[in-house]
Amino acid sequence: MTAVGAMTHQAIDPPVWSVPREWPTGTRCFVLCGGDSVRAQMAVIPTLQGRFVTVKEGVLLRPDSDCLMLGGERTDTLAKPLIPRFTGKYMVVRQKFPVSLPPEVKRVTRTKIHTALCDLPTHVAGYDNGTSAINMAYHFGATEIVLIGYDMTGGRWFHGMAGFFPKHPERTWQHPLPVIPEDHFRAHMQPLPAFAKDAERKGIKIWNTSPISRVTCFEYRDLETFL
Repeated sequence: MTAVGAMTHQAIDPPVWSVPREWPTGTRCFVLCGGDSVRAQMAVIPTLQGRFVTVKEGVLLRPDSDCLMLGGERTDTLAKPLIPRFTGKYMVVRQKFPVSLPPEVKRVTRTKIHTALCDLPTHVAGYDNGTSAINMAYHFGATEIVLIGYDMTGGRWFHGMAGFFPKHPERTWQHPLPVIPEDHFRAHMQPLPAFAKDAERKGIKIWNTSPISRVTCFEYRDLETFL
């Protein structure tokens, strides 16, 4: 790498953040993902009491989330309209840090081992943002984790939906990849059975509230039971 290239890389990638363990043992955290099942739960999600780690567009329903995960492909483009809506404490990206993001956004990196919760507070496991959000909740101290929209099938709950622009109520929210490719889901799900067993060994209870989820290694519960 040339000297100029090294300087550019340093400017784009700030120091890796060490996630603080802020929550006491017994804390319940909801992890809000982007699956289609969220559409049927939209009335319940804003009423839930507890900590929230939210993946990207979930901020439209829970702007008060404790942590907003912005990482993934096209981070700079997709994050731009989401950041002004966030009223919580931390915004986080994984791996690469687009130069267009504001300096208050934190950066963590991703471990090479995705079959277990990562204990290094600077790293998260998970091929997908939802699984990395589980690891973030674990770092903060959650011992009960409730998954919402963790489908691993179909499209994104918010794509084509209106009502998120007060000045333009007819305008719909769009995503450049409205349906996630099947091969992505297969790759994301492959390490999850071992990941779930590791969480159980560590005393972390994880429930999945998506009735259409293809992930069966986490116990299913209706979201309404957590009201």
